[in-house]
Amino acid sequence: MAHKEDKGMKIRHAGLDDAAGICDVHKSHIERWYRKLGAEHVDVAYKDLSIGERWGFGGPWMSAETCSVHLNNLLLQHQFPFVALDKDRPVGETEFFVGDEGPHFGKTLHIGLLYVLKKRSGHGIGSALVDKAVRFATDQGCDTVTVASAMANVGFYEKCGFTIEGRMVELEASTKEYDVDIVKLPPPMSLWAFTRGLPMPVGRYQSSAFHVFEQLDQYAVPEFMDCRRDRVFVKINGHPSMLAFTRYDTVPERADVYGWSEAGAEAVAKAALTLLHKEGVRYATILLDGDDYYAIADSLDAAVKGSRGSLLRRLRK
Repeated sequence: MAHKEDKGMKIRHAGLDDAAGICDVHKSHIERWYRKLGAEHVDVAYKDLSIGERWGFGGPWMSAETCSVHLNNLLLQHQFPFVALDKDRPVGETEFFVGDEGPHFGKTLHIGLLYVLKKRSGHGIGSALVDKAVRFATDQGCDTVTVASAMANVGFYEKCGFTIEGRMVELEASTKEYDVDIVKLPPPMSLWAFTRGLPMPVGRYQSSAFHVFEQLDQYAVPEFMDCRRDRVFVKINGHPSMLAFTRYDTVPERADVYGWSEAGAEAVAKAALTLLHKEGVRYATILLDGDDYYAIADSLDAAVKGSRGSLLRRLRK
């Protein structure tokens, strides 16, 4: 794909020194900084907001301090942040997550995010970053490149050679005990080694590698610590599996569910709902592939909250 603004721009691996510039790229999309005072939103200068308050506008990329922690975690977990530079100033950032997900996706590179400095949008920087993803995926021997995109950006990715493949159905399910065989396993030495090659039939909004990294990406920020992340390792109907829960301090308590296993979507979902029920969690958000949902919908006490599309570009037939 041709780019309007390739001349003078370079793309390289990002490091900790890039945190402030990457933060500026993300901050450029925030039109108004404010503080919540009850039901009111009161305008406040960015510098007067705490790190936790800034987090609420878009996560770790909203402060150089937390962006540095995030980049550090990415690099320690052998994932791949890249930055687009124009005259040594960051004008775009993207993060790649590489992992082996089993038969459908194979070895895949997932574009976890892609941001361009707002005033430079529409000048080919985003397309250049996507091209970088495809070239890097090819060099890594990947079979596919995937991305989870907001509907407003689907057309952009389609122009970059991606197609919408499948639909994810988001459910709010009541927990209860199901007839599924669950045997606890000791925790492994490495989450990466345990999940390598396993399909992720529940909770795959981004990619398996993205969600494994998410389990390890930690911050001492109160807004981040309002939720709790738990992991359990079990055999589900004889299949070694990992279940991960993001639990929220609400009344009644609820959790988001992620599952890695060859046991199949129905068994994984029911095992997760059973374990949560035993711990007093009332409701769970479960994301299923559309085909899996229609096959098991009648066996779950769940309501559809929405649906999401996933985009894929195959590099190998």
